[in-house]
Amino acid sequence: MKLLPGVRVALGDRALAFPHPPTVCLRADGSALAAIEDASDDGASVLVHVDETGVQGRMPLPEGEFGAQPVIVDRGDLGVLVLVDHRIALAIDAGFGTARTVEIEGASEDDAGEPRLTAGGIAHPTPDGDWLTILTDPVSFQNARTIGRLRIDGHAAAWVRTEMLDGADYPMSGARTASGTATAPILGDALDVGAERFVSAEGSDRMSMLKYGADFFTLAAVDAESRVTRRLYEESGWKRMPGKHGIRARFTTDGASAILSPVFGTGDWKGRQRMLTLADGMLEEVPRVRGAAGFALVDVRGDHALLASPDEVLFATLDR
Repeated sequence: MKLLPGVRVALGDRALAFPHPPTVCLRADGSALAAIEDASDDGASVLVHVDETGVQGRMPLPEGEFGAQPVIVDRGDLGVLVLVDHRIALAIDAGFGTARTVEIEGASEDDAGEPRLTAGGIAHPTPDGDWLTILTDPVSFQNARTIGRLRIDGHAAAWVRTEMLDGADYPMSGARTASGTATAPILGDALDVGAERFVSAEGSDRMSMLKYGADFFTLAAVDAESRVTRRLYEESGWKRMPGKHGIRARFTTDGASAILSPVFGTGDWKGRQRMLTLADGMLEEVPRVRGAAGFALVDVRGDHALLASPDEVLFATLDR
């Protein structure tokens, strides 16, 4: 696998939030969408549409509930829906000329009525036309434990289901409770491919991971009851090892792979990203791009690849 660099496009001073996976995605036409924090406007959130010739459109996003992060729902020719929190979204037309506010119906709360907030990232389409998003634990917005299913019908949007993973399927060493008595790991991403769902579970607790390191990472296929059917990649026992360990993952918008990024520069990976092919479980190291040391791979769509630094995106070609 090789990455052949193309054009860099500036997004603004400290536009993207790292080390968290930024909310950036490739579109079918090879352009990109990015939710940025505009440093020139007191950190206001903005959605930008970017191609290799530069920024083609900008749309300010309304302020969401404290702790919520924007989620991009790319609907192609139907435009873009950006969830700013669990109740409000901005519907933007395909030409980035107009936008309207949409109230999201349905419940995204836990049993006590506390809201599960949007955790950022890219919503992935399901085979039946819904969209999968990741929602936070109401107890701590830093912990994302819930898969939310969003349905869009014309000008209406609604939550139709929320679910968590079963902690019994994962090597959790520091189990936390969420939504009453259910114990669930923190989630990185979720993707449906045909009748199969893939998930990344990234430890027991995000705050503990950042301070001490994670206890495990699992990328697995699950069934309709969210129980693990097969493990594509797993590491555990980190709490007994020296140093801090952790992996974050996001699925590519073409639905073919997962990009695995180490949280820390220590351990066997030494800060290097890997890409896992979902069809066969093959794991490859993401090659470094000369002259782009500050960039990380954030999305792949066929032979198109997108890398990002805190203030630029880099369009590239993936040569397998």
